[in-house]
Amino acid sequence: MQKAEDIYIRIWCLVMPITGTVLIPSIQGTIPAYMMAFASLIFVALRLHNGEAPKAVVSYLKALGAVVLLWLFLMAASQLWLMASGRTDFMGVNLTEPDDPKVLFRTTIFTQSLYFFACVLVALYFRYFFREEWMRYVLWGGYFLAIYGIYEWAYYLVFHKSGDFLVNRTFGEAEHSASWSQGINFGGIELLRIKSTLGEPTFFTSVCLPFLFLSLDYRKKLLTALLVFCALFSTSTACYICVSICLFIKSVWTGRINFLYIALLGLVLAFLGGMAVFFPDNFNGLFGDKFAGNNFSGKSRFDSAEGLKALLLSFDAGNWLFGIGFGGAYLSVFNGLLVNTGLIGLGVFLYLIFKPAIFLPIRPESEGLKMAMIALIILSSLSLSELFIPTMWMFLALAHRRLAIVKREKLKPARATSEQFSPVEAKV
Repeated sequence: MQKAEDIYIRIWCLVMPITGTVLIPSIQGTIPAYMMAFASLIFVALRLHNGEAPKAVVSYLKALGAVVLLWLFLMAASQLWLMASGRTDFMGVNLTEPDDPKVLFRTTIFTQSLYFFACVLVALYFRYFFREEWMRYVLWGGYFLAIYGIYEWAYYLVFHKSGDFLVNRTFGEAEHSASWSQGINFGGIELLRIKSTLGEPTFFTSVCLPFLFLSLDYRKKLLTALLVFCALFSTSTACYICVSICLFIKSVWTGRINFLYIALLGLVLAFLGGMAVFFPDNFNGLFGDKFAGNNFSGKSRFDSAEGLKALLLSFDAGNWLFGIGFGGAYLSVFNGLLVNTGLIGLGVFLYLIFKPAIFLPIRPESEGLKMAMIALIILSSLSLSELFIPTMWMFLALAHRRLAIVKREKLKPARATSEQFSPVEAKV
C-alpha cells in the first residue's frame, strides 16, 4: 500500500494547483484535486482495515466527524432562523448564484458544500498521514504552477492570444471560460497577467505566494526565481501589497534582516517604481483607479462593499450567529464566511488559520508555512473570494502538522526528565 500511496501523493500534489480543468466537463466540481480527495478515502479505509497508524486514523475520523456535525448544525440553524424571521431577500449582496430566487435552502448550500468537503478531505489527509519525504512532491506542484504560468505568458507575448490548453471548465449560462486571460499594455507591448492554472491573477496569488515562502524556506533557488517572476507579472495589486506586508512582518518578528527577503522586497519595489516612472497609466490603473473606484475592478469592490454593509445592517442576532446558509454570498473569504456561516463559522476558520500563523516558530521547516498562513490571512482580508482552492487547505494542514511536531519537540526534554527521575527512584 505504501508504494501505491506514494505514487498517488505524487500525482495529487502535482495537480493540486489546477482549478480550471474538470474531469467531467458537464460537472464543474470534478477538478482533479477534488476527485483525488474523495478517492483518498480508499487509503483511509485500507489503513483502518490493515490496522496501520491507528492513532492517525482515529484522529482523522474524529476531525471529519466534528466538521460534519458543525456543518449540519450551521445549515439547520441558519435555515430555521431564516424561516422564523421571514426574510425575503439578501439586500442586493453579491450572491453565488444570483438568478436563484430562493431564500431558503438555496442550491448553493449543497453545491458549495461538496467543494468544501473535498477541501476538508485534502486538509485531513495531509494533516494526519503526510510524511516528510513527500514535501518534495508538494514543491513539484509549485514548479508546475510556475512553469505553466510562464509558458502562458510567453505564448501570449508571441501570439497575442491565450495558450491555455488545460482549461475546460466554464461558468454561468454564457459558459464563460474559467481561464480569464487579462492583458496589460507596457509601452506598447501587450503582456498577459500571469494566472497559470488558477484562471485569475488574484486566485493565482493565493497559491503562488505560499509556494514562494515554502520555496524560500527550503532554499529552492530555481523555484523561487520562477515564482518571483510569476508574482511580479501577475500584476496583482493584492500580490504586491501582500508580499510587502509579509516581508515587513517577518523582519519585525525576527528582529533581523534576511538577505533573501530584503532582496525580494527590493525587487518588488524596483518593479513598482519602474512602472510608476515609465508606465504611469499602468501604475495608476493598478493602484490609483482601483482604490478610487474609477475602474471596473475598483467599482465592483465598492458595489460589493455597499451590498455587504446593507446586508449586515439588516442582520438580527440569529443571522449574526449562523449566517444565511453555506455558500450563499460570494465575497472575500472572511466576509463570505461571516455572511454565510455567521460568527460561529468565521470564528472556527479564524482559529484554524491564525493559530499556526502566530505559534509556528521562525526557523527552518516552519518559517515558510508560517509566512504562507500570514499571506493567506492578508489575501483573505483583501480581495481573495475563493475559499475552495485545494492548495489553501493543503498548506493549512501542513502548517498544523508542523505545529504539532514543534509541540512534541518541546515536550521531549520534560518527558525525558520525568522518566529519568521517577518518584519511585527518588524515594530509593
